[in-house]
Amino acid sequence: MKLENPRDLFIHEMSSMYTGEKKIAEMLDEVSGKVDDDKLMQMLREHKQETQQQIKNLEQCFQAIGESPQDVPCAVVDAIHQEFRQFAGMNPSPQVLTMFALAGADKIEHFEIAAYRGLVNKAMLMGETTCMQLLETNLLQEEETAGKLERYANEMGRKALATA
Repeated sequence: MKLENPRDLFIHEMSSMYTGEKKIAEMLDEVSGKVDDDKLMQMLREHKQETQQQIKNLEQCFQAIGESPQDVPCAVVDAIHQEFRQFAGMNPSPQVLTMFALAGADKIEHFEIAAYRGLVNKAMLMGETTCMQLLETNLLQEEETAGKLERYANEMGRKALATA
């Protein structure tokens, strides 16, 4: 893939998000199967549905600009996934693993927020309004999910400290 102009960069970054979102959808299944908290399991399952819609939004964005997703890895998502697997392999208590998974999900959300903000800005600057709207939809969902995760992490942390 050539990387010679802002449009090439936009396609590259959007391709990385496309790869990342697909990986996140898989990770949400894996993590929700390991956490010991029904509310968090439900949140992760709901977010998987949103993630699948975000993948479709990215596909529509590629169509709108007459391009196809490139094979670009998403190193941040890969690293957070590896971190979760390594931590889970240390056999933490179910409560601690759940808290770690919650923090990892929040890390991913904040990465996605930053990435989508950049993509929305690039789409706007290039005059790609259809893409901009689709990417803004993804951004708003990520911001909402991050807020939910943060509120639940605070609630869970308070409970854990109260029983410690």
